[in-house]
Amino acid sequence: MDNEILANAKAFRDDLGPRFTTNLAAVSGHGGNILDESYARLTVLHAWRVFVLEETLSSDALGFYSEAQNDGLTSSVLMSAGMWRPAMKSLRSMIENILHCLYFNDHPVEYRLWDAGKYRLTFKDLFDYFSAHPDISSLPENIKGVPELKTHYRYLSNVVHSSAREFRMTSEVESLKLWNITADGVGKWNTMHKKVLRDSNLLILALLAVHLKGAARKGLREALSIAIPTTRDSAIKASLGVKIIR
Repeated sequence: MDNEILANAKAFRDDLGPRFTTNLAAVSGHGGNILDESYARLTVLHAWRVFVLEETLSSDALGFYSEAQNDGLTSSVLMSAGMWRPAMKSLRSMIENILHCLYFNDHPVEYRLWDAGKYRLTFKDLFDYFSAHPDISSLPENIKGVPELKTHYRYLSNVVHSSAREFRMTSEVESLKLWNITADGVGKWNTMHKKVLRDSNLLILALLAVHLKGAARKGLREALSIAIPTTRDSAIKASLGVKIIR
């Protein structure tokens, strides 16, 4: 390889550590509370795992859930470093893995075919499946989770593919820009993070409410208050028989 290219590659690599440190300090300076809140929302997914999913899901389905949790943490790490678009990509991946987790838990044969490379679902198929699911279809719109997750997935897909000028990291043809550490960038990510975690939890709750009825899983019902706003409480109690503890 050309010596000049090698020297430039080393200079770029050597600059990454200091750049990450600088970006983390900048993002934490104006958005540390946002990063902490996003971490708190991710603990709700872990609460589901500890209180319900490890007992009820197949190990195959749980593998997708682990990846979804990993996606959520990856998104926070990337945003901490100012990598806005990759952080949004990880949020989309989290939706994908949660949907696959719940679908393949219902369809073990299809999972075996998928694992053998002989079965593939489109995301339209997944959203259609959950939209028509008997545990979801009759619920009030504001606690189904599925329609809003579909909207978020579409938005995040546009971010992934830079389908509009607003989603570009670069602003000029001549310049490259790897980072977005602005308060506006962190705020946009945080807004989407809140929505994705809210509606992912609503979807899981719609399917697994039977495990939270009455006095069951008090710790999980407390954790849900972090991700699900109070405006959904009455519909959840009336339709699913679950009281979120606040």
